[in-house]
Amino acid sequence: MIFLRSISVFLVVALSVMLNSCGNKTENWLNDYAKTKCAYQQEEQMIQDDSVSQIAPLVLEKENLLQELNLLSVPFQNRIELMNQEIAEALIKFGEEYRKKTDKHSAQYGHISTPEYERTIENLQIKRDTKISLLKENIKKINEELNNDSEIQNKSQQVELLESKIDSSWNSIIGKHQPIIDSLQQELNTLNRNYKNILNELSQGEKKSFEMSRDSTRNNPCNHVRK
Repeated sequence: MIFLRSISVFLVVALSVMLNSCGNKTENWLNDYAKTKCAYQQEEQMIQDDSVSQIAPLVLEKENLLQELNLLSVPFQNRIELMNQEIAEALIKFGEEYRKKTDKHSAQYGHISTPEYERTIENLQIKRDTKISLLKENIKKINEELNNDSEIQNKSQQVELLESKIDSSWNSIIGKHQPIIDSLQQELNTLNRNYKNILNELSQGEKKSFEMSRDSTRNNPCNHVRK
């Protein structure tokens, strides 16, 4: 009887130790997971905060400059658009005159081409090409005016400088926070592997409880950090 009682006491103690061990493992894992996940989210928030404080003002300044540039370039663009419209009209007019001459010639001579008809069509083409050539030359001159405008050049340079500052600021922010995020991600990867190992050691009921605790911690890690 004494021997059986000793065995029974031993089993109770062993079971208690085993349950406490599993409990400690899950509690320690949840604590480490909450701290790491919270730190990860806080680091991401710092990237967003730094972007708002450092980059947003530069982006706003750039947008204002682009609006000013657009206003300065509108008169040039309107003149170019007018030239393009005249080119389109010249082509339409040539097409209409070409059809009239051709229809008149066909009604009189059929498909036979006469020297007079050929000279007429050639003159039409010369007239068309001359006008279009002049209009394209005007467009070229307007573009040169646009590119050489001192105020536009100055604001364009300011935009390029701001773009460079934005890129530099973003690279600085990423360079500051990304190594920390990468390190925390490695820790999370390790914790996720350990989570599966711990899960295999638990009973069905304990698994369910552990999974629920993990999911709750994942959604709000900073509210579940254990001291």
